[in-house]
Amino acid sequence: MARQLEAVAPADLTAEQREALALVLSRGNEVDEVRKARQRLAPPALRGPRNTMVTAWASLSGVLSALASVPAKVAPTGEEATKLSSVLFPEGVVFTTYDAGALWAASRVLLERIEEEGLRARLDAIVHPSVMQSIERAYAELAAAVGLDGSVTKLPPKRALLEATTRFSLAVAAYARALALKIDETDVDAITRFRDALAPIDPLRVSGRAGSIEEEEDDDDVEEPTPDPNAPFVPASDDPIDNPFITP
Repeated sequence: MARQLEAVAPADLTAEQREALALVLSRGNEVDEVRKARQRLAPPALRGPRNTMVTAWASLSGVLSALASVPAKVAPTGEEATKLSSVLFPEGVVFTTYDAGALWAASRVLLERIEEEGLRARLDAIVHPSVMQSIERAYAELAAAVGLDGSVTKLPPKRALLEATTRFSLAVAAYARALALKIDETDVDAITRFRDALAPIDPLRVSGRAGSIEEEEDDDDVEEPTPDPNAPFVPASDDPIDNPFITP
């Protein structure tokens, strides 16, 4: 979008407006660099090892859950499976949604706990040893694929892209303000110039989060939610910040 704004920028931009546009281009380049870095360090080659690691942990969690549901009258393993599941997966396997580097780090911590807390023997007693062996093998393959050195991951932080896009959004907003500064609302040509200069962001809208921009969705086919008749009544806020119809 930065290049689109540059392409449609008026030829008679003021010095301040050109400076604001230059900042937009700079912030746009920063977003591109972060994206390229993540693509280089998280190539498609990581998908296989990562998915294998995810499957291995999900298999262990699934086996423990299945055993935990077996009544005590049928087999005595249910109580032990319940305990192990709550110890190892208190929040489920949400960590398997992490990127390859973060998944490797979470797996390392979990495997270390299994050894340090003496859980391996208890797991092998009720779960076939091949399940843990598959986890260890998947862990080694993931570490090799990610190219980790010790316990330090080389993948860029997840927030890097969010922070870069936020800075870009703020730069676009600053450029729009620079274009609108001292504009004559009665001058049709000036209004047209302003709208044309910002045409590339017409399909976008500013979201509720500060500094972020999202693609505008087509609401034509979106069904309005039906109000819950049992929901408690919430009175309107008397804070002028929340309610613009209240004056201080």
